[in-house]
Amino acid sequence: MTKHIIVVGGGPAGIEAAKAAAKAGSQVSLISEGPVGGRAGWHSLLPSKVWLTAADTMGLLAESPVFAEAGGQSDSTAIVAQIQAVKESWNSRQVEELKSLGVEIVNGIASFESTDQVVVKNGEGQEVARLQGEAVIVATGSVPFFPPNLRPDGKRILAPRFAGKLDPLPKSVVVIGAGATGCEFTYLFNRLGVEVTWIVDPYGVLPAFAPSAGQFLGEILEKRGVKTIKEQFAERIDQTDDGVEVFASDGKRHPAEMAFVAIGRKPDLSRLNLEAAGLSVKTGQAPEVDGFGQSSVPGLYFVGDAAGPPMVANRAMAQARIAGLHAAGAKPASYRPDTVIAAIYTEPQVAQVGRVEGEDVQTIQMPFAAGLKTHLLPEDDGFVELAYDGDRRVVGGLAVGPHAADVLAPIALAIQMNATLDDLASLYGAHPTVSELAFMAARAVNPTSV
Repeated sequence: MTKHIIVVGGGPAGIEAAKAAAKAGSQVSLISEGPVGGRAGWHSLLPSKVWLTAADTMGLLAESPVFAEAGGQSDSTAIVAQIQAVKESWNSRQVEELKSLGVEIVNGIASFESTDQVVVKNGEGQEVARLQGEAVIVATGSVPFFPPNLRPDGKRILAPRFAGKLDPLPKSVVVIGAGATGCEFTYLFNRLGVEVTWIVDPYGVLPAFAPSAGQFLGEILEKRGVKTIKEQFAERIDQTDDGVEVFASDGKRHPAEMAFVAIGRKPDLSRLNLEAAGLSVKTGQAPEVDGFGQSSVPGLYFVGDAAGPPMVANRAMAQARIAGLHAAGAKPASYRPDTVIAAIYTEPQVAQVGRVEGEDVQTIQMPFAAGLKTHLLPEDDGFVELAYDGDRRVVGGLAVGPHAADVLAPIALAIQMNATLDDLASLYGAHPTVSELAFMAARAVNPTSV
């Protein structure tokens, strides 16, 4: 008998879960509150990546010895128009693929009436559908949280969800937050000519990464003119006649035309009525799930941001595929968090995978300048760290430099395959490419036999 699987959430995780379940032979209904693509596809992730691409381009023009004299300025109106075009193109493609797989798309807000029954209502609270399935995969994503004195207004105080409306760009901005999003927007504002004041709390730059990575990125952004206010919390934002003032915990004021707040997110579960499904979850927290995304309630799965941190898209999609296959009755391998690359899309990029610290972990560091490819780029600063255990098994990697996330792809695969340093050392990437650096790092460790 064909299983009916309900996927709640139309973002990257929901789309991936629906595709996987449909390809495994299940009947799939995808409930999306808004257009397919979700918050990530329409309001935060995708728009920010268009801005970051524009910032990268401006950086290349500014620093390349070939194009430096060409100059050029960013056109925020053109970038916002490009964001809209990419959003429509990409999300339409997702809809077409889902429909080609036979996935039913239902628009509305979902809530549980029982373990296997979901009711869907429109924005006015009117019921538009009632669905029953053998499994439900929750991929509702996350929402930002803001202290009362740091709430965005969409005009002078912005948050990531307003990335598609940054037109015109301000002349100056105070960025609050030094996690992934805070770093990315600090970088892109600086690259696009905005005067940036960056308030970094006592946890530092990129606290989820190895300390050397955050320190390296922070120093580069400071060299480029970012004014960093270190070890301070932002206490409140006041509006002024010509902009805002951000008050730090030391009492000092930091004026600018605009403030940008990126201090964290929490799972979006409050409207699901999970108690009716037999699950109790504290506000702001996520349910515990197994390696397939299944909660303590059989047939009820949580993936991506709905399953808690780390809240990154590729982790969400990896979990979602596994949950979709498992719910459909297939037998996928369980989720391995140590193979997911966390990446920060600044320039230089920062990326990390697996374990890079610990008593049984050894590392070898390779400068980016060791590879020919980086000498063809405007900047060759940066490094790659390859981590391995006492058995010479590859267990992790850290990279800071151009295309750092791509550098770690072979390391992630090595972790997945339980490969050794010698396995990695025997491979040679295309020359010249940045992917060579991972293999070069493995060869930098003494071989097991000479």
